[in-house]
Amino acid sequence: MAGLGKEQQRTLHVLAYMMLRMGQQARAGRIYAALVALAPQDEPDRLALAGMAALAIEEGQGAKALEYLRTAMGGRVLSSRHAVLHLMKAQALWLEGRREEARASLDEYLFLAGGGKNA
Repeated sequence: MAGLGKEQQRTLHVLAYMMLRMGQQARAGRIYAALVALAPQDEPDRLALAGMAALAIEEGQGAKALEYLRTAMGGRVLSSRHAVLHLMKAQALWLEGRREEARASLDEYLFLAGGGKNA
């Protein structure tokens, strides 16, 4: 990350998450947006993008959340550790009225989280 060390980046992630959990969405959003902006173009800050997506979902803005998630999920195979991104995608798709796609994303979440497709 340009300009920030790993510890500084980690600290800002923790601070943004705490703000989000405390209901301070505007503050969390500013921190996440700064982390996204400071990330190199070829190496996006996926955790900050997921935070931005979470804020958009809370605000009922499914399309905006999907934009953030597209970048956060793009270009790599997701492990079970990243399963929550599929759950967030399902929520965003549901907000957009895209029920079948939401269900498919939910199934992917359940599969990656270890619950299997029929959970």
